Amino acid sequence: MSNIGDKIRYNIKDYLTEKEVNKLMDLFDKIKLDLSDSSFPTRTNRLEAVENMKKVLEIHNYEISEYEPKTAEEMSSDKHQGRENY
Repeated sequence: MSNIGDKIRYNIKDYLTEKEVNKLMDLFDKIKLDLSDSSFPTRTNRLEAVENMKKVLEIHNYEISEYEPKTAEEMSSDKHQGRENY
């Protein structure tokens, strides 16, 4: 018995436009290239791969948000830095 995962996997063009499929193939190639270094990939390559992964998820209608860490000023104003008051 076939499940929906198999249906999507084998008939991807039924669910994505040809333009989206071509864009995905390009993004997958870029992601592989960014991470294919024989040593540990550089920070630049890792971040480029993450940006391309975000684009892949967006094509599949996932909403992606940017993580905005607290500034040093915000952290210093938080006396316990996330710990409960004792």
